[in-house]
Amino acid sequence: MATVKFRVIQKTENAQIYIRFSINRDNVFQIKTGKTINYKFWSVKTSRPIQTITENKILTTELNALENHILKEYNFDYSKGVIFSKDWLSDKIDTFFNRIEVKEDDSVFINYLSNFIEFKTQTNSYTKSTILKYLNLKDRFLEYQKKKRKIFLIKDVDGKTLIEFKNFIITDCNLMETTANRFVKNLKTVIFDAGVNGKQIHFQIKGFSTGTTNTEYKVFLSFHEIQKIKEVQTLNTDWNVARDWLVLGCYLGQRASDLLRMNKTMIYTKTDSEGNRFRFLEIKQQKTGEKVVIPLHDEVETVLQKYNGNFPPIFSVNKESNTNLFNLHIKKVCELAGIHEIIKGKVYNEYEKKNEIVETEKCNLVSSHVCRRSFATNFYGNKLFTTPQLMSITGHKTESMFLNYIGKTADDWAMQTAKTFKQLSNQKIS
Repeated sequence: MATVKFRVIQKTENAQIYIRFSINRDNVFQIKTGKTINYKFWSVKTSRPIQTITENKILTTELNALENHILKEYNFDYSKGVIFSKDWLSDKIDTFFNRIEVKEDDSVFINYLSNFIEFKTQTNSYTKSTILKYLNLKDRFLEYQKKKRKIFLIKDVDGKTLIEFKNFIITDCNLMETTANRFVKNLKTVIFDAGVNGKQIHFQIKGFSTGTTNTEYKVFLSFHEIQKIKEVQTLNTDWNVARDWLVLGCYLGQRASDLLRMNKTMIYTKTDSEGNRFRFLEIKQQKTGEKVVIPLHDEVETVLQKYNGNFPPIFSVNKESNTNLFNLHIKKVCELAGIHEIIKGKVYNEYEKKNEIVETEKCNLVSSHVCRRSFATNFYGNKLFTTPQLMSITGHKTESMFLNYIGKTADDWAMQTAKTFKQLSNQKIS
């Protein structure tokens, strides 16, 4: 049976405490723990510090915990057929005391993640939002490590770690489950990247499901609701401007970061082979870096005519303030338009300082993102438009991403296919 014993060899005021790990007669390893003590306070009989001062009581607690850690790791690694050595013992001690040098050892998850972020930062194809989500992951995982009192190697991140990290995000960070799922998904992405680059990863990672992030309630405005919004007339200039931006957004299909910086210089005219002239708007999406070309709908042209061919004025020169004011004003516009349907959605609880899913009037759930989702949802239901056509405007990379975005499921696909089958059958009969 494996045993652990601590020893002090030198009779000095700053004597090293050694650990002697014995598996059997042929496998006995002894190395320094890195802890020191005045030999006068060491008990040979108990192999522990003499409990006379607070400092020694703390040291005793640490040594007891280290002993339990070594024996626990031994039992775990023994079942996997690990070869035990001084290096193994040293590694376990360093891990216990968080002594792994993160700046030099890229087998440490946090260090690999730092390199991963640095690489993406230097690669033009990655956007600021992509970098930000991995920086957030780094911050959260550092907090998680601090709580666990452990520095995780890449190979240490297993299914249990992912579950505990997800629970940490929900409970300790006070975030929603959908947000926690995204953190775990991003963590897995980094682990898989490490595996591709030759790092040892835990076998449980490949089969671990993060849970769906499609549970978020999809809020959008129907064409009927958009018409009611168009009819809103107020004496408040900001509300009128917000109304026009909202209508534009529902027919241009872009995020607020792109919508609210549009101007007439982005518009151009093109003539087809039959001499028909069409107007388009070309913009490079800030989040993805992708260029999109959007045909101008008649509803867009109507709004532009109100401003002599230009877009409505913005609410603030500060981008963040501009979006915040837009979000604030369109809630009021939708309230005035009678958008009072009771639905479930995400609302920020000021008291709890977190988002919650509640039942409330739709006007309370409307935000700038309703523009892009309304465009995608409304036109997806129109047979005149293919999904790739809509994706070219919204900027989604894959059809599955697009369908997940508007909340379509396998059942929706099946129903659509069933209706197509029925139409084909009716055509044969006729």
